This record gives sequence, structure tokens and C-alpha cells, in this order.
Amino acid sequence: MSIDINNIGSNRPDNTRRQEGSRELAENKANQGNNAVQPDNTTPSKGESVSLSAAAKGLAKLENELKELPEVDESKVAEIKARLDRGDYQVDAKNMAQKMLDMES
Repeated sequence: MSIDINNIGSNRPDNTRRQEGSRELAENKANQGNNAVQPDNTTPSKGESVSLSAAAKGLAKLENELKELPEVDESKVAEIKARLDRGDYQVDAKNMAQKMLDMES
């Protein structure tokens, strides 16, 4: 049993046209997925160029300078080792605990 509300049921004379239109709409939507933007594999023309801002150039320079720095401050490590050997290196437990907590937040 079907119910026709406001003449939009299947008993409507122009129902075939509506079905055809909805079929075309569905086909168009399916084709749109196939028409997604494809990456351009062509090489840039001779007239094209790319330029970096002054900030980007500064960041690149800073990054290169950081790469050249050692990961560990060898002089500080040597100083702490010497103080440990002499027995005059005192660790402040409360300060160290606070710094560890600060790293978590």
C-alpha cells in the first residue's frame, strides 16, 4: 500500500521524468568524484619562479646554525664531572623536583 501525499507519490503522471532527473543527478555526482583535481606533473615553464620571504630566509639560516651546534654542551658536562670527582657538586632536590614537574606541564 502506498500513500500519495500532495501528489508526489508514484501514481503521479510525470513520475518517470522525476526518476530520470534523479538518475541523471546521481550520475553527475558519481562523475564529480572522478573529476577530482589531479596533480600537475608538468614541469614549470621558464617564466615561473618561487621566492621566499625574509622571515623564511631567516628561519632557514637559523635552522642551519642550530644543526651545526652540538646536542650536548661538552664544557658543562666536563665541569659537572670535575665537581662530582672533587665532591663539591650539591644537588638541590627540591629544585630538581620542581623542574621535573615543570617539564610535565
